[in-house]
Amino acid sequence: MRLRIFHTTRYVYPIPAGESHNEVRLMPLSDDDQTCLDFRLKLTPPARVFAYDLPSGRVHYFDTRERHEELAIRAESLVITHRQNPFRFLPTGDGETDREFYRRESVRQDYAEFLTATERVHLHPETDRIAAIARKQASGAGTVPFLMALTRQLYRVLAYAPGTTSVNTTILHVLEHREGVCQDFAHLMLAICRRQGIPARYVSGYLYTGEDDPAHASKDPDAPHGLVSGNAMHAWVECLLPDNRWHGFDPTNNLLANDYYIKVHTGRDYGDVPPVRGIYRGPFAHSLEVSVRVTSDPV
Repeated sequence: MRLRIFHTTRYVYPIPAGESHNEVRLMPLSDDDQTCLDFRLKLTPPARVFAYDLPSGRVHYFDTRERHEELAIRAESLVITHRQNPFRFLPTGDGETDREFYRRESVRQDYAEFLTATERVHLHPETDRIAAIARKQASGAGTVPFLMALTRQLYRVLAYAPGTTSVNTTILHVLEHREGVCQDFAHLMLAICRRQGIPARYVSGYLYTGEDDPAHASKDPDAPHGLVSGNAMHAWVECLLPDNRWHGFDPTNNLLANDYYIKVHTGRDYGDVPPVRGIYRGPFAHSLEVSVRVTSDPV
């Protein structure tokens, strides 16, 4: 599926700011699941852009010393996704075989960073109760049935409620209020999986919902309906399965990551993958506007 992404971030300051230094994580990955055909970054005020690669994705960075009342970062990407049927590649294994895989010292050492707690992913014992319910509801004893049941359970129990949480909201808060946005769903699922010994990582990216493409909505009968991602980037979870590959699960929408998902960066939690991170000299007060649009791009 060909998808085009338009992502705009605008910072507006009451008085001019300067000496702005920023990192941007907006370029989609190219891997077995997708290919980034084009990526363009436009800045206001203009600045020279540099880039470096991490195992988790590409990072662009720029500096500007010009005084400015507005900093605008506009990214446009064109991606082809290749996950038409994610169920086709799920490994089938029994519970004991899967447990043997996760008990391997090589697995626990190689993926230690995705098994431990972080600032936003606390491995609280309260999550064991959720895991126990998911295991009872699973269709089998293996890891895949458990993860699918867990994805479904979080989708049913948590309410998608934009504006009720922030990037610093704790898992205990989400458990108590049972609401949040995609990053809260993802952080909670990460905590549960890691407590169960399953390496799990945070994925930052985009989701095509079909709702922001009026030009093609009537021409695309396969466009998804009822999916949520908000007017921002989306987040979901990837778990390492016994086939030694990462597979995506989205508790916000109760889906496996498919052709509608565009991966940008992976990390231990949101703190590793913010779309924009920077510092500047100027007023603390400012306003932030973010706009994301994902459209189908027929050839």
